[in-house]
Amino acid sequence: MCSYPVIKNLNENARTSLINLARDLAPVWVACSGGIDSLWLLHFFQHIAMIKVLPVFFDHPGVYPQERTAALAAVGGENGVIIEFSTKEMVAVWGDHKKDRCYRCKRHLFERVLELVDDSVTICDGTHVDDSPERRPGMRALTELCVISPLRLCGWNKEMIRNAARDAGLAAWNNPARACLVVDGKFGTGEDE
Repeated sequence: MCSYPVIKNLNENARTSLINLARDLAPVWVACSGGIDSLWLLHFFQHIAMIKVLPVFFDHPGVYPQERTAALAAVGGENGVIIEFSTKEMVAVWGDHKKDRCYRCKRHLFERVLELVDDSVTICDGTHVDDSPERRPGMRALTELCVISPLRLCGWNKEMIRNAARDAGLAAWNNPARACLVVDGKFGTGEDE
């Protein structure tokens, strides 16, 4: 059973709430997809909350090439963890049923990272309040595996993340929001090269 953190003072602004939560969660590993949400969370934890944080990237064939490049730069530059998944492995995980594909994939990826950490480490992702479980069924796996979504817990939405990332000088601040090649129906169409 998961023990989720309690946000001590919801009347605080989102930035202060995130700083306080980060300090309560440390040390953390942040799953970096290469999208702006997880890149902002990593930046925030490192440079604003200044906690012990390690980035981790799930390198699998469903990742958009531009996001793979951004994630590898962030993770490699911080001596983070890169977990590789083969096409054969992931095709078996995705299966033929679109309905729960996202859930199965997210569960598979995060189960692998959980094998690498001890109980003192908190695994976090970049899910925020604009992400809905109906549109992102993989969120169920996060809950089941006790992965924490600090941006969501502290009330950060996509616009807040983009504005803060822009102000911090993050190059990806205005990149398009997207899921992955598989969910977007583009895996194997040439956009994955």
